[in-house]
Amino acid sequence: MEDKTILVTGGSGFIGSVTCKLLVDSGFNVINLDRVKRSIEGVTQYPFDINNSQVKGLIEMTKPDAIIHLAAHHSVPKSIAEAKDYYTNNVENSIKLLNHAIDGGVKHFIFSSSSSVYGDSDNLLNSEIDECNPKTPYGRSKLMIETILKDLSAVHDFKFASLRYFCAAGSHEGFGYQLDPKEHIMPILVDNALNGGKFVVNGEDYETVDGTCVRDYTHVFDIATAHVASLHYLFDGGESDIFNIGAGSPKSIKQVITEVEAQTGNSVDVEYGPRREGDAAKTDANISKAIDTLGWEPIYSLEDIVKTEIEYQSAKKK
Repeated sequence: MEDKTILVTGGSGFIGSVTCKLLVDSGFNVINLDRVKRSIEGVTQYPFDINNSQVKGLIEMTKPDAIIHLAAHHSVPKSIAEAKDYYTNNVENSIKLLNHAIDGGVKHFIFSSSSSVYGDSDNLLNSEIDECNPKTPYGRSKLMIETILKDLSAVHDFKFASLRYFCAAGSHEGFGYQLDPKEHIMPILVDNALNGGKFVVNGEDYETVDGTCVRDYTHVFDIATAHVASLHYLFDGGESDIFNIGAGSPKSIKQVITEVEAQTGNSVDVEYGPRREGDAAKTDANISKAIDTLGWEPIYSLEDIVKTEIEYQSAKKK
């Protein structure tokens, strides 16, 4: 794939940095479009946002064979209080990027969607054919772009793969979650286990195995490999489609706490609070479509996720 150029928006972020590294290792020419500067060997970076006036010219100049669009506001609870900003960034700016991509002749597009599009589901598994009923502006913004992608691909020479991520976590080869850990359970839970502090569980009255929220925690490297698999799928002539990307092994928050305590050898000081607005009781990915169509399969377990997060946080202290 040495002749293929991939433009990654948000390539300095948690998922983006691991994806950029894997793309380089897979032989792609990689361009990172992100205002946050981050040095990744083999990656060319342009430090500005997707709504910058230079994006159109950048696409025309670099002529990417595909775009992986990761840049977005991504906090579920913040999206409720900051809905205007979320729709501006996640929807309006994504539409601008799509227009530039189509006008610039980009024929392949991978979109970072989310399990949040499902909302609360009565089904045991979240499948791509399920009706979507997102509970928050974040989830609705992702579903809006999926709808727009379907409409655009129907009338343009343009194919997409929308990947619905299920709770990205863990770290890979020195790349981990760098922003406010309060938005992600794994880094703050591991930090509390290693360094002390109170861990607040939002709700213990859900209709789940133990009353706490259940999530399909998915290792960030498994998500990165799904991007590469999706590129090959599209380059080989695959049709536009939507895929769940998860581990297929959901765990409750209490189960995650137990695993963190076992691996660190420390007890976590847990406080139970009220439910958090916008949280679904359970997410559980049916990943059979991605396995059958993309030839992709997750390899990391919850134990691996916790282990790599502990290694990442321990290394940062040295």
